[in-house]
Amino acid sequence: MTTTDPGTPALPLRRIQPVGSAASVTCYVKTQWPRIGWPYIRPLPDTAFTDPAFTERYRPGVWTYPYVACCGVDFERPDESSGLKSVADGLHMPIYKIASTESADPRRRLKYLNRMRYASHVLTPQGYRQEPGFKDWEFQQFLPDRDPLPGSPITLDGHLFALRRPHDLSKGAFEKLLHHRIRNASLNSFLLTPAGREHCDLLGLVPEQQQRWTKYKFGGTPRIDKAEELYIFRPDGEDSDRMLIILERLVFDWVMGLIPRRQDAWRNPGQYSRRR
Repeated sequence: MTTTDPGTPALPLRRIQPVGSAASVTCYVKTQWPRIGWPYIRPLPDTAFTDPAFTERYRPGVWTYPYVACCGVDFERPDESSGLKSVADGLHMPIYKIASTESADPRRRLKYLNRMRYASHVLTPQGYRQEPGFKDWEFQQFLPDRDPLPGSPITLDGHLFALRRPHDLSKGAFEKLLHHRIRNASLNSFLLTPAGREHCDLLGLVPEQQQRWTKYKFGGTPRIDKAEELYIFRPDGEDSDRMLIILERLVFDWVMGLIPRRQDAWRNPGQYSRRR
């Protein structure tokens, strides 16, 4: 296991999957972790994307591919748990990376994640420590039970959603808006909530030492930031349904003017924070 070594659980956990199961949640825990999009999420009307009120305003822009990814099977050491899979195993929670790419070949994004070892660091009392297994990121399939609405600018394209962004919605603003709408299921944030702390206490873990970090290098100036694109998420069924609803609503709300045009405020200053 690559997360901070767990202590002794407060009580023995009841196993719900057999020993050797590849599932992340193998024992019953009472924690009611959040589902992305908050409890009140609702789909748009069936005619939302065919109504002239939308079609007369929508101008398609760049293709963008929202994805869900995981890592953790080391082909050289298949007997050892590692990567994000190990984090999920240790916390008994379904954890995935959710973000988007506009690369013509989305698989290129995986190369970047592997190169930077995304989410491979933890913060211990001795400082940051990098853990193994974060160099084999792979896309996982979204498996929604519902189809996109008629005329929707979003389709399910193999492992990924394919989304035609509105022409005046930048990739950076799109990702900020997406994170805002699913932030209730953010792993790093959840761990510090009362429910997250109770969950970690049940497992004998320190919440702050379960948060994930990424080390970025910009020439001679490295920077370590929280890996904020990790979410509690189940790709099969309801959570993928919710993701589709969230994406459709995001595009619809932007086109219909229901989201303030504040792209300057959404720019991530992190890459510029250490310039002199």
